[in-house]
Amino acid sequence: MFSGYIDLSPLPAFLAAVGIVLIAPGPDMVYMVAAGLAGGRSAATRAAFGITAGVAVYVVAVAAGLGTLVASHPAAVVGMQLVGAAYLVWLAFSAVQESRDGAELSAVVTGQHWFRRGFVVNLTNPKIALFFLAFLPLFLGTATSPTLQLLMLGVLLQLAGLAVDLLVGLAAGAFRDQVFQKPATMRTLTLTSAFVFAALAVLVIAEVATRLA
Repeated sequence: MFSGYIDLSPLPAFLAAVGIVLIAPGPDMVYMVAAGLAGGRSAATRAAFGITAGVAVYVVAVAAGLGTLVASHPAAVVGMQLVGAAYLVWLAFSAVQESRDGAELSAVVTGQHWFRRGFVVNLTNPKIALFFLAFLPLFLGTATSPTLQLLMLGVLLQLAGLAVDLLVGLAAGAFRDQVFQKPATMRTLTLTSAFVFAALAVLVIAEVATRLA
């Protein structure tokens, strides 16, 4: 149906590059570990699909040419990063509060909006759009429709990322579920997730400071 509009010849090289990118630990992987430890496998699953939904927004935006607009307005990038850092700080604070609820720890698994959290964390990370803008065009090949080619590549990258996020998050969630009946350990895991969220916020703020220096 799309023959002539897209070029499949770059796919082997693209998928190999995607594998390398996804294996390297990054903010998404760290976030999924934190989500799995804080909320278990259910939370990890929801968070992974939330992250994927955020990625989908950027895939469409880059394919539509909006990625260039983001790249050309550094102030907008900084603003989005600060919003993301603030949200991560709020997640860290919430996790600390949850760790104090001893008997209410079981509510953490089902009571949190992990899909929304994953979506917001990814949506406020403009580096994803910039990454797509720099990475995906390398595999346009001879496609006569760059938009369709970018959409195809973006969806493939999105699906591969979802698989990795689910694997990492579910592994962390399974570990949490094994110690679910040990309140002291549960509190430690929740505090660990709070530390991870806070550390990610610090990294984002440090990058903003470097950008503004």
